[in-house]
Amino acid sequence: MLKVFLIISFAVSMMACTSVDTKKIIFNVENVGTVGTVGSDGTSRNEFCSDFSLTKNQAQQFFNKAKQVSGKDIHDKYSFLPCFVRGDGYLNNMKCEWEVRAGGTSVIQCADELTHMACEECL
Repeated sequence: MLKVFLIISFAVSMMACTSVDTKKIIFNVENVGTVGTVGSDGTSRNEFCSDFSLTKNQAQQFFNKAKQVSGKDIHDKYSFLPCFVRGDGYLNNMKCEWEVRAGGTSVIQCADELTHMACEECL
């Protein structure tokens, strides 16, 4: 009987983990602020990314299509390019700052919490 209980508990906990990992993030872009580039030395390199920009609608479309990923996924599976657009918006009625990079990756920062997002079809 204990063995059956443990198997059922394990199965339920695995389903709970899966549902948390695949939940859809709904983020509402309020505005687009800074557009720029930053090299590894912290200097602006605007000539490299001079054609990368996003309108408010384009940023919202990015977040509508993007999926939540881990920081490890960003490192291992996506190109982390220096071109970025920053702005702010709302995640669950909390004011947050966001950054989208030219490689199809982004980060949303709400207080001390970071949410990494990526969109392969947005490239």
